[in-house]
Amino acid sequence: MHDSISVSEIMVTDVVTASPDATATEAATLMRDEHVSSVLVVRDGAPVGIVTEGDFITHLCERTDLGSVELTDVMSSPLETITPETSIVDAVAVLRETTLEHLPVVERDGSSDDESETVVGILTTTELSYYVPHLAHRTNGFESHPPRRRIRTDTQYERDDWEFEYRGEDETTVSVGDVARFSKKISDDDVERFAEITGDTNRLHLDEDYAAETRFGERIVHGVLANGLISAALARLPGLTIYLSQESSFLAPLSIGEQVTATCEIVADLGGAKYRIETAVTDGDGTTVLEGDAVVLIDDLPPEAALEGDTATAD
Repeated sequence: MHDSISVSEIMVTDVVTASPDATATEAATLMRDEHVSSVLVVRDGAPVGIVTEGDFITHLCERTDLGSVELTDVMSSPLETITPETSIVDAVAVLRETTLEHLPVVERDGSSDDESETVVGILTTTELSYYVPHLAHRTNGFESHPPRRRIRTDTQYERDDWEFEYRGEDETTVSVGDVARFSKKISDDDVERFAEITGDTNRLHLDEDYAAETRFGERIVHGVLANGLISAALARLPGLTIYLSQESSFLAPLSIGEQVTATCEIVADLGGAKYRIETAVTDGDGTTVLEGDAVVLIDDLPPEAALEGDTATAD
């Protein structure tokens, strides 16, 4: 899971650097020849700035004297840096807060009053996109309004220990902005039955002694089992929901016995009864363990099922 993956495991270690007195032309040539999107500006091994493709587009495209412009005049500074031990979840948070696309990775030496930095790598949105493809999509709209509680009646059955909430303009159609949540506790029995049904008998999920020796220190829930709660939330939207695609990033491990909540927000009407939905799964502490995007087709309910739904009651 992503909060156990450190930046050191995915960062680029062959960092392209230049001195502050190098020219913009030299930096541009390095980007072209090394096939990179940034050049880190370094003085005596310590990073002092960065020049990116965006800098050339924004600041330099109108200039004709790049051969004499030093990088100190055009680089972005001061730098936002991270350490190799930073988790990629925390790195994503930094990128979101700063709207940057490049984070130099540094080793820090010395006391807090006199701390020096040595470049050991660089992390960009390119590397992170393999692990967190939804970095650019999140709208953080799930908590904008607490949804009203509704019980859908077009599922086959409900259980008393399942919780469902839905916020929408009405109960008969979906529209952009609607939010659905489904919540249940994932038990040890759930995990064991999932392993038996799917054949995924990875000992990380089933063997306590084995799992204790892994990076997680305990058995954890199958990621796809957690992802299944998204399907449960979607099944309770108005209409007959049919999955077309789902992309998910697993951000943190999910402990067995947690109360888990799947949240789905309709963010785009794609036409033809198709919708794009932002999805997230959180644990009992509110930690996001999974996030992603889904595309669904929402058909009308079959007439007979719709008629039964008018009179059915929840268990």
